[in-house]
Amino acid sequence: MRKGRGRAAVIAVASIVIVLSLVFAVTARSGHGKATTLWLSSEPPPWITPTTPAMPSYSTAAPPPTTRPTLTVDSGCRPGRGPALEPVPEAVTRRVDAAWDRVERWLRAKAPTSAASLRPPATIERIAETQKRVGVTLPAELIASLLRHDGVTDIGESFSLPPFNYPASTETVAGQAKVMCEVLQSTGDESVGHWWHGRFVPVAVSGGGDGLFLDQRAGTGRLGEWDHEGSVNFDRWPATLTELLEQTATALETGGTVVGGYRPVVTENRALDWDFPR
Repeated sequence: MRKGRGRAAVIAVASIVIVLSLVFAVTARSGHGKATTLWLSSEPPPWITPTTPAMPSYSTAAPPPTTRPTLTVDSGCRPGRGPALEPVPEAVTRRVDAAWDRVERWLRAKAPTSAASLRPPATIERIAETQKRVGVTLPAELIASLLRHDGVTDIGESFSLPPFNYPASTETVAGQAKVMCEVLQSTGDESVGHWWHGRFVPVAVSGGGDGLFLDQRAGTGRLGEWDHEGSVNFDRWPATLTELLEQTATALETGGTVVGGYRPVVTENRALDWDFPR
């Protein structure tokens, strides 16, 4: 028992010595001539001037919001406010169907993998909803084409208009138009009509951010191409989607070129591809 009490006394004395040493060191470093006592409050001692720690340079705090450009011109974007659907003229339907007949006939015989990618027709109700979401009157030829095929199932080995433009489904038409208008609203006046316009209707997508559209600013549905890094282009394209379908069918049937030199080829998987001769 005495040994235990002696060891406890030694430990207690040593602890007191250590505490007194720390108090002395704090007093010496503080530069104060008066005695320093242990400060047990949660607040800092009165002789300590509080300072604000510097923020680290690698802070992960969110950056302050940036000011977006304000459009001073009409972008043409009217999402969710499209008009009611009008009937498609029979002459338009006949011409579009005739072009698709030729395309499908060739695909079934030469490229069945791509033929299988053509989706069933869209319903009138779905097309009407798409027009409402886009906010623009859909060209009659696009409606006729959607009534034949509601786009393709995927990209890659699916059927594509030359060179790599995959017919858009009703959902893709509406979704792409929405995205393009959202981007347009934040880019400034100079992009309106140069990069996109709210009265452009997407009809095909490349999968890389580019695609084909029909320009409804004048209500004529002029076929053009958009480039996500550049501007819209009308130069190398026929005037309408129907003409592009017809030219595509002719190129498939004859092995000739279309859209500036692209020629149809069939891959090992019996899918359609477009080759540009070197």
